[in-house]
Amino acid sequence: MFQPGDLVDQRYQVLGPLGHGGMAYVFKAQDQHLDRNVALKILRPHLTEADSERFRREIRALAQLRHPGIVSIYDLGLGDEVYFAMELIEGGTFTDLGPLEPDSELLDRFFRGAITVAEALGYVHNLGMVHRDLTPRNILLSNVFHPKVMDFGLVQLTETSRELTKTGFTLGTPQYMAPEQATGDETGAATDLYAFGAVLYRTVTGEVPFEADNDQAVLYQHVYGSLTNPKEINPAISDALSELVVSLLEKDPQGRPSSGYAVAETLRAIYETVRVKATHVALGGPGRTSSFIAGPTSSGALRRQWQIALDAGPQWPAGMSYARGFLFVGLRNDALAVLHPSNGQLHATFPMADEVSTPPLFLRDRLLITSRDGTLQCLDWPSGTVRWRDESADVVGAAPYGDEFIITTGRGTVVRLDLDGEETWSAEVSAAIRTVPAVQQGTVYFVSEDGWFHALEATTGRSKYRAEIGPVVAPTACQGELVLLPERAGALHCFDTTSHEVLWSYDLEGELWSPPVVWHQRLFVASWGQVLHCLSLRTGDDLWTQPLPGQVTAPPVVAAGKVYVATEGGDLLAFEARTGRLLDQLQVAHAAIQAPPLPVGDSLVVATIDGVISSYR
Repeated sequence: MFQPGDLVDQRYQVLGPLGHGGMAYVFKAQDQHLDRNVALKILRPHLTEADSERFRREIRALAQLRHPGIVSIYDLGLGDEVYFAMELIEGGTFTDLGPLEPDSELLDRFFRGAITVAEALGYVHNLGMVHRDLTPRNILLSNVFHPKVMDFGLVQLTETSRELTKTGFTLGTPQYMAPEQATGDETGAATDLYAFGAVLYRTVTGEVPFEADNDQAVLYQHVYGSLTNPKEINPAISDALSELVVSLLEKDPQGRPSSGYAVAETLRAIYETVRVKATHVALGGPGRTSSFIAGPTSSGALRRQWQIALDAGPQWPAGMSYARGFLFVGLRNDALAVLHPSNGQLHATFPMADEVSTPPLFLRDRLLITSRDGTLQCLDWPSGTVRWRDESADVVGAAPYGDEFIITTGRGTVVRLDLDGEETWSAEVSAAIRTVPAVQQGTVYFVSEDGWFHALEATTGRSKYRAEIGPVVAPTACQGELVLLPERAGALHCFDTTSHEVLWSYDLEGELWSPPVVWHQRLFVASWGQVLHCLSLRTGDDLWTQPLPGQVTAPPVVAAGKVYVATEGGDLLAFEARTGRLLDQLQVAHAAIQAPPLPVGDSLVVATIDGVISSYR
């Protein structure tokens, strides 16, 4: 219809196509008057008057709406071309926020987005309108993952919906269509809530609620089919979120939540719970991205809140974790220390089989502890009683997977266990494993001692693929479809799990003992080369660098928009994550810091290998 360079209405220069439907073309265009890019939706020529009226109805509907979760209309043209110019959204679709993982940043992104859409629906429904075609392609994301609902071509005023549905008006998208819409019955706000439930289901699981060979069979499933609980597909989601999604997909409209606003409030409550649980896993979650929502909020100098001295502290690759109001510190003198994070008071000490070798893992009132000799033991909390112990496990490390966990071993096996130590599956690989597993999007990632990178299905343990990269001692870090592989010699590789290719590699010129931090499409990595690098996640290009006063073994962390780096010389440095500006530099102690700093609420806890534990705010 239009080619790049064409001018529409003497104002909009076409830059390229964005998409098309049965009624209109959509182009990316530049507004020559205001010097900004827009999305231009132009009515197809030679359409029927009914289609033209639907297009005009979309324009009128959108022009009424003022909400941060709804795309904005800028201009309307009714001349030779009937069009409207709207906000350009280029960040992908809502389902790009999933499948849902319990990593801090991903949780924050998903819940904020879902709450925004739910409130947008509440707003639209209060105006007496129903969208009637809510799908992932109609909920687009900005470049900062903020969702915008769009494509209101099927919006009907509530008072006219009854007349339309009497004639069997069932336009919509089958995979997201409510039973009453599929059968041509009366539609309303609950119809959109069902569609939103289907979008959430697809987002958190990666699958649509019902699938079949053709559209009619899909509609039949929506009306009569039994829904698979989303938690069965993705064990990483919480029971409460699974229950909400199932309630939105009730066959009977009366069984669904009362409004979009009610859904938003439920999502807020669930988010508060899962945010707390995300802190129970070291390095920000099973993907080990080292990114936290919590942490000191002041932009000024850090102030020490308390400091205590234990007989010993955590030594690489051990560390700390936080759960149920307590700080758990794995020590190199064969013990687990439990502290009160408000004042550092020692609550309890539990003997271990050997030096604690990984940060304690807290799951459903159980503490899982790995020792340097490979012993895995499970303690009840808060009693500290040993529920079970496996001294022959030869465990390297563990990662949570829903209410179970996955371990890697020095024997070259990967095992999925429940909290009673019962095996769900076991898989063997080519050689001993020396890295803690990372779990992302239903896949377990790790590197074996012979330098092979492995990917296994988390549900079955079946091998998906493997690639040879070289010796690795640090765990991988995952973000979506990208996995970051740190070679001990100092090379960092970004592996694309969709193409099975390395996107880029970066030489850090120093031994690499820790995974990078992943945050907002950036990554932060430091080696023994004494430089902190901020790189683009997608390209590996340098965004900024900062010199460090010592070698780095402990993984850096990002908390509340700041990067914290601890050194072998006992230094703690804070940088502004976006710009690299140095915010503070402290001498915590004169001993090495080999455990990552741990954000707890609005504080940051730091531990040295000689047992000095400090809290800063």
